[in-house]
Amino acid sequence: MIKRDDALKTVVKFTTPKCINGKQALSVGTGFFMCKDNQHFFIITANHVASEFNDDTIVSMSGKLNNVINILLKNLKSSNNIINHPSADISAIEINIQVFNGLNSDVVIYPVNLINKNKIDKISRDEELTSIGFPNGLGVGAMFEPLSFRSFPASNIIKNVTLDNGYISDIFFMENASCGGYSGCPVLDLGYKVTGLMTQTYPTHIYGVMHGTMSDETGGKMAVVTPAYYILQII
Repeated sequence: MIKRDDALKTVVKFTTPKCINGKQALSVGTGFFMCKDNQHFFIITANHVASEFNDDTIVSMSGKLNNVINILLKNLKSSNNIINHPSADISAIEINIQVFNGLNSDVVIYPVNLINKNKIDKISRDEELTSIGFPNGLGVGAMFEPLSFRSFPASNIIKNVTLDNGYISDIFFMENASCGGYSGCPVLDLGYKVTGLMTQTYPTHIYGVMHGTMSDETGGKMAVVTPAYYILQII
């Protein structure tokens, strides 16, 4: 079980300066730390976030005093190329552990065993899921304070859906919409529910990575999530 206040420390904010129609702008997204075999460490994000990266992309993460640590992505990542899933909106960035260990950070790193494909395949509409990230770039200032929201699944896994930018993958929906900046954030069941004076505890599970929002002309909106089992295919 990972408490919500601790789960805030697993995410990073990506900020990428770019030029649009001759004007300077910022592309913002979210990622989160994962490790495999306690030897390989990654930041997981959405592929449409990673596709915006350049040499000036900054990674912001939690420091020991809840301060913000900023580092250029090119200085944090390993020499390996970013791994992009061939069809799903997920990317993995292997980090240089020696550089990371010198940052004096206070991050939480999820092990890959928090991803259980059988549990994701049987997702329940009664599961309360938490998303943590940086909507519209908020959450990084004088202090490291990413935003979180809770929602319930609006669907089970839907197979082989064609999404924007050519992604073809399984997805599921959540009742509440996402917003810009949350892309790439973790969607997870933290492993506890508070009911009155009673707290139920059980293992934390990662269900997915935020893709974005589905909307139409009626004004209806729901979040679109890429199932986390795709992560296991690239790390």
